[in-house]
Amino acid sequence: MVDEFSNFRSAIAWRDLGEPEEVPTGDFIPLRVALAKAVDYAAESFTMSGVTESPIETIFGAKLALVLRPVCEQLGWNFSIGARSDADVWLQPQYPLRQYRYDFAILAKGQPRPLILIECDGKEFHSTDQQQANDRRKDEAALKARVQLVRFSGSEINSDIDRCIRRTLRSMAA
Repeated sequence: MVDEFSNFRSAIAWRDLGEPEEVPTGDFIPLRVALAKAVDYAAESFTMSGVTESPIETIFGAKLALVLRPVCEQLGWNFSIGARSDADVWLQPQYPLRQYRYDFAILAKGQPRPLILIECDGKEFHSTDQQQANDRRKDEAALKARVQLVRFSGSEINSDIDRCIRRTLRSMAA
C-alpha cells in the first residue's frame, strides 16, 4: 500500500521538538522565592543606580553585590557598597586610581590596593579609536599598580551576566 500522506505538509508550523525552548535546570523555584529574588535585585539595582554612570554598570554592580553579600556573611565579614568603617569587604563604584576612574573595585580591609578592578564597556563609550586608546592606558595603569583588571563588554553582560560574575570571582581568587 502506498502512503497517501507522504507528501502531506501541515499548515501548522510545528516547533522543532528536538530543541528545548529553555534549558531545564531541574531546580524548581517556588514563586515566592522568585519574587523575593526579583525584589532583592530591584532594590540592589536602585541603590546601585545612584552611584554608577551607565545602565550596564548598574546591572553588573547589582548582580555582583547580590553574589558578594551572602558570601561575605557566611564568612562573618561585613560587606558594603562604598567604603564604610565597619566593612571588611566593599564594592566601590567609580574607583579612582592615578588619573583614571574604574567602574568598580573590590576592596578588603587591611589590603593596600584593590583585590580587583572591573570595567563594564558599553559600546557607546568604548568604540572609537580614542576611547579604545584610553582603555589601553587604563589597562597599563592597573598593571603598573599591580591590580588585576577584568573587562566585560555590554553584550557579554547582557547575554550572560552569571558567567561574567563567575569570571570576576575566579580572577579575584587567582
